[in-house]
Amino acid sequence: MSAHSVTQSSITPWAPIVAFAVIVVGILDAVSTNAGLLAGAVEVNPLMAYAQETLGSWWVLPKIGLQLFVAALVLMRPARMVFACVGAVVAFNAIVVLNNLALAGTL
Repeated sequence: MSAHSVTQSSITPWAPIVAFAVIVVGILDAVSTNAGLLAGAVEVNPLMAYAQETLGSWWVLPKIGLQLFVAALVLMRPARMVFACVGAVVAFNAIVVLNNLALAGTL
């Protein structure tokens, strides 16, 4: 058995959990962003600000679409580097969610 297959088989059971975390944190980010915006906060991500400006309430579609793409990537390519990158993004996004909730006054 090669080192690659041992590494991949040891992390593959975690792929659905990581993919689920990506989707959940992405949805929480969209919901908490809306809560923050309603409380008077402004979007600091220029891409999301542009999406909000041009798409109105539909701005969440590209955001959730990206989350679904990343979740699919985790499921299709469960490799250490993918897990490391995606794990860092999920952790950062979780901090953003907490910040959004604090700005909205719900924390």
